[in-house]
Amino acid sequence: MKLYLKSLCIGLLISLSLNLTAQKISDFGDVPREDLAMTEFPEDPEADVVYLFDSGDLNLRKGNSKFFVTVERHVRIKILSEAGKAYANVRIPYWHEDKLDGIRAQTILPSGEKLKLKKTDIYKQQIKNTAYKTFTFPGVEVGAVIEYKYKLETAYIRYLEPWYFHNSAYTRVSRYSVTVIPYFQYSAFMLNDHRNQPEKQEVRDPYTKENLTRFTWTLNHLPPIRKEPYMRSLNDYRAALHFQIKQYSSLSQHLDFIKDWPTLAKEAREKYNHRMSRNKKLKTVIDRVIADSMDNEMKIRRIYEFVRDSIQTEKTYLRSYVETHTHEVLKASKGRASEKNLLLVNLLNLAGIESHPLLISTRKNGRLIELHPRLNQFNLVLAYVKDAEKVYVLDTRNPFCHFNLLPVEDIVEKGLVVDKGDGEFIDIPAPGQVNMAYCKMTAELDTFGRLKAEIMIRYEDYRAMNAREDIGKASEKEFVETLLFERYGGAKIDTFSIEGISTVGKPLIVRATFMVEDFAQVAGDLIYLSNPAMNRMKENVFKPAKRYYPVEYGFRLATRNDVTLKLPEGFLVEEIPASGGMNLKPEKLVFLKFWEHTANTIKVQRQMMIRKQEYSVEEYQVLREFYDYMVQADQGQIVLKKMAGME
Repeated sequence: MKLYLKSLCIGLLISLSLNLTAQKISDFGDVPREDLAMTEFPEDPEADVVYLFDSGDLNLRKGNSKFFVTVERHVRIKILSEAGKAYANVRIPYWHEDKLDGIRAQTILPSGEKLKLKKTDIYKQQIKNTAYKTFTFPGVEVGAVIEYKYKLETAYIRYLEPWYFHNSAYTRVSRYSVTVIPYFQYSAFMLNDHRNQPEKQEVRDPYTKENLTRFTWTLNHLPPIRKEPYMRSLNDYRAALHFQIKQYSSLSQHLDFIKDWPTLAKEAREKYNHRMSRNKKLKTVIDRVIADSMDNEMKIRRIYEFVRDSIQTEKTYLRSYVETHTHEVLKASKGRASEKNLLLVNLLNLAGIESHPLLISTRKNGRLIELHPRLNQFNLVLAYVKDAEKVYVLDTRNPFCHFNLLPVEDIVEKGLVVDKGDGEFIDIPAPGQVNMAYCKMTAELDTFGRLKAEIMIRYEDYRAMNAREDIGKASEKEFVETLLFERYGGAKIDTFSIEGISTVGKPLIVRATFMVEDFAQVAGDLIYLSNPAMNRMKENVFKPAKRYYPVEYGFRLATRNDVTLKLPEGFLVEEIPASGGMNLKPEKLVFLKFWEHTANTIKVQRQMMIRKQEYSVEEYQVLREFYDYMVQADQGQIVLKKMAGME
């Protein structure tokens, strides 16, 4: 199935045309015999579970003094394997001010016996502003069906929660119904599936006796959308129904809610301007950090580095809302990511350099939906800087991020510049460099299979930034130990050094001498050993034969290894892997390996380059085969044989 990131605007209005027939969702506990008897699912033979259906029913209602929304959900899952039993553990998140109750859950065994969940086995917990109801189904076994229902009530009616049709396992039917009272109109639009139109049904409200309209969306046979290597937010690929209130209209009142981007940009600008300052201390910083003799690029760089290095980034979740005035952030020497970047905007403007807040939705937060004018899509403020014809996009939150780079999470397609006009969507420049990790190693193997080695690893650009981040989370020694242990197992380090930790923007260089006791296997007159290259690939990270969404690298990457291995005295090369490679020009994938040997040395050169940031679903198989080729090439074995007459 090919997924599309397209939007279809559907107003929940009386004039909507409809053409679908709703598919029946059976009542709680009414499980068809064929579902109980099912032992495998032909559409997904390797599935551990199948969502037989996932059904939601949203109602906007009027209470005694307020309007409120209820959502009733009913989920039924078939367990097909031992691994699938993990789905018996359920955790339902919700906003802490909302009300979630009416939980019913039961296990239906293949025999038809029903094991009901006890209310005392339902637990509540809260982490910050998110509450959870958790429980575990009783008596779950392979072949069983589990199902649960609950009801959520909320007073937040302006932004209805989206409905995601895809789940982490194959979903046979996903259905969502929405019923609104006549006073309200919402816009509704579907992402990642442009084929569906809702069914319309006239219903009577049992409480108010009013005639209402129910809209039902149904999608069938949905492949799993689960976390896999090199992907962004799961929600970028799941078919989803989004809602936004358009207007409220009664006999006595009429309110329009949807605003366009220029209006929202103006609102955001007013809020950010209110948080910026002309405080004397900010001007003092400008006088201290830059000089009139500097060109503008150097001024921008110096002010950026001051904010990045002098203001600590508070490790909290990202958000675009700014609470603290910039002079208070400066005084406290700490602030949230958006607050630091707004301080940068403030300082640059005081220095006479045009700068504006730039709103983005980070990679984990999900892609920006331009058709949906809504500020809460964004979760981070960056600095947009314009110097004549040159544009800079800056983020000060990562202390290891160079002036010419953005944190990987910020590498997205677009952002909204909150300038003095109507605001403007701009393209975020993608990093063009190929980020290299280069490794040079000289090593010596003895007759007992011990490897003594001296290694130098040079990390550049994003690879250097990532390495500095890892060092910052641990220590220099732990970083080197982990690096060598992951590749060489029980490596014992004799000496090590790291150059360039504090020189952000320059390569980071790691040097070490170490020994591996059992690197090679000695068997009589023969010694067997594997490829000694640091970046040898042991397994393919792309395990599924099929993928339903693109592979998205944060940046282009490359590795190169140059290894010189001195052989034990009295041994000659009996067998060595063949040289070769793969150069896929359309996909910009390169892998080269070159082996040579003399009487007492083996030399290995290994190079890999991935020069695209995104590979489509159609290109996935080629990419997977490329990784398979590298794994196979790196498994080649070296065989050494003792020379005749040697003791």
